[in-house]
Amino acid sequence: MTHATAFSEALDVIYETIGCDGATVKKPAISYRLSNATQKSVPINLTSEEDWQGCQEDVREAEDKKKGAKITVSIIVSLQVRLIHSLRSFQYLASLRVKLGVTGAGKAGKSKKIVIMDLEHAGSGDDDFDEGVGILVKEGKHLEQLQNQYGHCQRCGTSKSCKIDMAGNHHHLTNGQLSAWSRTLAAGTHNVTLKTPPQADLFSMFFKKFGGGAPPPAAEPINPAFGNMGPFMGMNPYAYMPWGAPFGAPANFGGLSSHQPHTPMTPTPIAGPSARSTPALLPAFPSSDPPDIGAINPYPEIAEFFRELDGYDPKRRLLDAVSNFEKLDYYNIDEIANIGKASEIAQIVGITIGNATHILGHVKAEMKRIDRERRATA
Repeated sequence: MTHATAFSEALDVIYETIGCDGATVKKPAISYRLSNATQKSVPINLTSEEDWQGCQEDVREAEDKKKGAKITVSIIVSLQVRLIHSLRSFQYLASLRVKLGVTGAGKAGKSKKIVIMDLEHAGSGDDDFDEGVGILVKEGKHLEQLQNQYGHCQRCGTSKSCKIDMAGNHHHLTNGQLSAWSRTLAAGTHNVTLKTPPQADLFSMFFKKFGGGAPPPAAEPINPAFGNMGPFMGMNPYAYMPWGAPFGAPANFGGLSSHQPHTPMTPTPIAGPSARSTPALLPAFPSSDPPDIGAINPYPEIAEFFRELDGYDPKRRLLDAVSNFEKLDYYNIDEIANIGKASEIAQIVGITIGNATHILGHVKAEMKRIDRERRATA
């Protein structure tokens, strides 16, 4: 087959090769893998004209990257998890051959007999069939969500899906990447969301900070000096700053005085009042369980989140504001929400009220989305 081969012609060749071209019942699902892909890479579905065009596009891109290289496509007859996920593909093919009257298709050696599937009557009401169709529906839904999420980049246009890595580089998502991502979303893979792809070789560029090195570190553990601080961290943004409220900020926030005692620590040197030298103990809140100080913050880091926003709306120059937050030890987006209103964010962090309003709106929406996903998988 060549680049000019139509999808219908390709299907005829494939089904003739595996021996089910004359079947009038459901045919096995097929997928493909390029010759330059690793053996551990996830095969890509080949079920529609759009998938076939994506396959041809992947081949052209691979050949453009390696001038003169010949890229071949391996066609894979997958296990029947696509429609009847609990039965293996050799059962499906054996059932097809029995249906067509091929001699010996119902045997698998002397001691074991293949269970023949009733392909004529498979349909709604069959638990396996319904569950398989449910998986397909989920994958299609997630694929559409991914295309909507990454198909509107102001810099790259709408012709290709684009995701920005942690260094701010734009990467065009291939048909294979979108397919693998939607499949892991449908399967409920841990830590995979519409914002975070699966940690596989196919997506390595999104887990290597600034183009190399190890994946981005988890949120820093809480300093043991803070102890069990209970609700104070969530209620008062100045609780993150042991020297009290920044110079010029309101003296009272959220009903808590900025002059309440704080546990001393060494802050990043900044202009303004010096840190308190007299330690003052915070009240301890008893708990039946020890605090999980090593827990990973489920919300994205501010730097990563702002890179995403900057990719879609670069005129706001949000990347310039990252250092403003980090100087005050704000690192994750939930800490922005804890500050309070947009006017308070603008005053404390030193950004415009327009950008503060824009940031807070996106932060709240992203936190709600993550919370919904966590509740759904709990």
